[in-house]
Amino acid sequence: MRNETLQDINQSISSLPALEQRRMRLLERIGESREQVRSLKSTHEEKVTLLHKMQQGGLASAAQKFLGRTGKKLDQGNVEILAAKLDFEKEREHLKDLEEENEDLLRRITNLKQRKAVLQDEIIRREKEISANRNHDLFEAYKKIQAENSIAATQLVENDEALKAAQKVAGSARASQEELENAEHWTTSDMWGGSGLVSRTTKLSKIDHAQSTFNRLSTQMKDLERELADVHLAEKTILSTISTANHMVEFWFDNILSGNDVTAVLRSNQAQLRVLSAQVKALIETLEKNEEELRTRLARLEQEKSNLIVTCHSCQNDDGEGTVCGPM
Repeated sequence: MRNETLQDINQSISSLPALEQRRMRLLERIGESREQVRSLKSTHEEKVTLLHKMQQGGLASAAQKFLGRTGKKLDQGNVEILAAKLDFEKEREHLKDLEEENEDLLRRITNLKQRKAVLQDEIIRREKEISANRNHDLFEAYKKIQAENSIAATQLVENDEALKAAQKVAGSARASQEELENAEHWTTSDMWGGSGLVSRTTKLSKIDHAQSTFNRLSTQMKDLERELADVHLAEKTILSTISTANHMVEFWFDNILSGNDVTAVLRSNQAQLRVLSAQVKALIETLEKNEEELRTRLARLEQEKSNLIVTCHSCQNDDGEGTVCGPM
């Protein structure tokens, strides 16, 4: 087996333990999310059933009551149903994201295990050559490099996942900013203030779309906080600025549009999202720099380990008989 092939594959499989641990944690989160989805769905269905029993009249009058009159808020029963529906759909989308992440992790882990199996015998043979040698300095040096490599590989996995989470937040923050800008336009348009059924239906559709965007941002912010807790960065200040405690990203979009000073509220939230976007952009740049440093460190460690293995392997005669193994 050529040493460069051994080096490439060893570097790729060094992240396997971290990926397996991550998947175990992910499976726990998927189980919790599935249970939450079942519970929220049941709550929503119960509220719908209860309201239907309380309502009088046919489907048409119920629909008119749900849509409400221009400038009027939804009645309390429908407010609760809509809130329960939004909670259910939000968690369902979160579960979908988690399951997609699990499938991706499983593919990566399976591929790495296959590559690891191919190399296992070769790695064992070479390690035996080092450990059986009378010069134990080679063995100790090899184990030390392995330990450092494992730490760096784990940090690289955690950094990569945090970077992906930050990129998702950046995308959702941009989308949320667009929703707020659109909403400001709605408040001055004839469509928004219309009294017809089409106008009211359009309003609810746009509110649902905007709310979905903010729900996604809220969930992704919490996921990013979780990922950042595992990342090792020299610059710690930037970690404390990215949090849901510092950014109000979870609210009911319809409440904004039913307030008295809609424009002021919309612009205030736009300003807050601009701050968040700038902070996330800086975080992404820091994580990308950290990734580059970790990859450089891994490459150096892999080169050291490869050189050590080559040294041991070269200390054999052409007939395969072992000789004294030591530094070249």
